[in-house]
Amino acid sequence: STYQLACLVNGASFGAEAVAPGEIVTLFGNGLGPQQGIQTQATLQSPFPTQAANVEVTFDGTPAPLLWVQDAQINAVAPWSLTPGQTTQLCVSYSNTKTNCLTWPVAETAPAVFTVDGFYAAAVNQDGTLNSANNPAPVGSIVSVWATGLGPITPLQADGALVGLPLPTNVLTAGVEWIYTLPFYQEQVTQPFTIRYAGPAPYLVAGASQIDFQAVFVGSGALYATLPSTISQGVQVYVAGQ
Repeated sequence: STYQLACLVNGASFGAEAVAPGEIVTLFGNGLGPQQGIQTQATLQSPFPTQAANVEVTFDGTPAPLLWVQDAQINAVAPWSLTPGQTTQLCVSYSNTKTNCLTWPVAETAPAVFTVDGFYAAAVNQDGTLNSANNPAPVGSIVSVWATGLGPITPLQADGALVGLPLPTNVLTAGVEWIYTLPFYQEQVTQPFTIRYAGPAPYLVAGASQIDFQAVFVGSGALYATLPSTISQGVQVYVAGQ
């Protein structure tokens, strides 16, 4: 029987853009895996598996670490060996039956911030509580968000490995800025945040990044993760006083 692999999207934004090496991705389709979803596990000694419940995902023949497998959705990590500027052939096999394959463009970066609902960032306040409208970050405090697709890290980590100490670093400098429109003037203003840490997320899979920034009072707008040549989709973080 033929299984249908429909598309690849960024695991944080669900945007169907080019894939970056090390990016956490989501594949949508049908017949991709078991009806009941299975979440895989990893430890500092044992990376995420490249096979789970008879599911395998390959990029140019290289097996990708699997985070979640299910009939309609697979969460995986793009291998670090992908070459920016080229295309990659993405295939899924389930119970030794191969799906159709997709040819997908590869970029150096594909930044996106993880959200709780597609717009509000899955952000944590300095006291360890979840950032929300009812629990905004105090001005001057540190807020943490998580992202993927921020490009290469050094030293290079094995595909699917958990990031341990000493922490590797991102090759490209990541930042966070707030872009909002001044009322009456309809003029866009960019407010960069002070970054306290931007790099591989400790004890998460290599390819997940953590960005800690200092909250400042700004007007109503959206927060963007920035890299030298690319910018993420906007997300919202609550700061007290907005």
